[in-house]
Amino acid sequence: MLDYFSVWPFFLEIGLLLAIAATPLYRAADSPPIPTSNRIGAFDGLRGFLALSVFFHHTAVYHDYLRTGTWQSPSSRFYLLLGPAGVSMFFMITGYLFYSQLLKQKGRPNWKKLYIGRIFRIIPLYWFAVALVVLGVAVHTNWHLNVSPFQFFLEIVRWSLGAVFPEAPINASDFTYRITLYVTWTLRYEWFFYLSLLALAIPARWRWSGLPFPPIFLCLALLHEVFAANPPTPWICVALFLIGMSTAALRYAKPNLKLQGIPASLAAVALIILAFFTPQYIFRPIPELLLGAAFLLIGCGTDLFGLLSTFPARRLGNISFGIYLLQGAVFAGASSFTFMRSLDLSSPLGHWTVSLIEAVALVSLATLTHRFIERPGIDLGRRLVSK
Repeated sequence: MLDYFSVWPFFLEIGLLLAIAATPLYRAADSPPIPTSNRIGAFDGLRGFLALSVFFHHTAVYHDYLRTGTWQSPSSRFYLLLGPAGVSMFFMITGYLFYSQLLKQKGRPNWKKLYIGRIFRIIPLYWFAVALVVLGVAVHTNWHLNVSPFQFFLEIVRWSLGAVFPEAPINASDFTYRITLYVTWTLRYEWFFYLSLLALAIPARWRWSGLPFPPIFLCLALLHEVFAANPPTPWICVALFLIGMSTAALRYAKPNLKLQGIPASLAAVALIILAFFTPQYIFRPIPELLLGAAFLLIGCGTDLFGLLSTFPARRLGNISFGIYLLQGAVFAGASSFTFMRSLDLSSPLGHWTVSLIEAVALVSLATLTHRFIERPGIDLGRRLVSK
């Protein structure tokens, strides 16, 4: 039976998006953003599914918004948890990749290369997203300036700083959240993590301290979550980063450890399903550990029955940042048409038809921005480092 919050259309549309991404039209997404020696192919494929999980979480949020006019969590538990689960594993990937670098380079990486690379990896596409926010606000306010020019300038500067500061209204309009869906909050914690690498590099210089450091502090972070009635977001993010770092430490200690084949894939899928069926929210210790165990299996070679290693999955992974960051602009653009809003609210079939149209538009936009914004920005950063 088809409903607005049915689960099976999610998997159907994921399959359709994989088929579409496999066509030559999306060849521009073939090059990975940053090819490095510590990349794991399954993680590249995983990224696309994580970004799309956040997208489908927001399809449910946006549908409820169009229906009620209220911005709130979706009433479906599956779609409620889908977005946080995707964000959680994104943080794990970040922790894994950068702590792996610290361990391999004995805590002495090329800091200039690392930080310039991060800036030119994130900021160009982020500025494009900010430009869409400013444009959307301008249209929403009929191109009328509701604040002083100086105040407007300060607001643009604040937004331009890579999401270091929380989102705030522009031109006295809170329409901004309709275009960002608040996804930029994760970038702030990514930046904090990159700064923390300066401190994390110290224990990473020695094997005896670099390997046990992440799991020990992970236990402490999880204990804090257990005893805190409402654990603050920073502690949750720290725990997720530490899960990725612990996986990196295990991989560094046991480089030949391989967990592959059908049993490993079955175990990873079962762990992810269990994370959704626990009575807790995703940002709590038990679901985090279940997703972390699945992440560990993927880090050790599990590719979910080969799905994560397919080239359409890796294409989607290469453009995952665009899928994640630009989804709100696609939702806002689609909902600006009366026909699309009416179709979304008309029936479950209409809702999922709109969802598929938006998904294809988002993947297409992310592919174009990957080709003309992300890749040139990354290449510019590399040229600056080489000089």
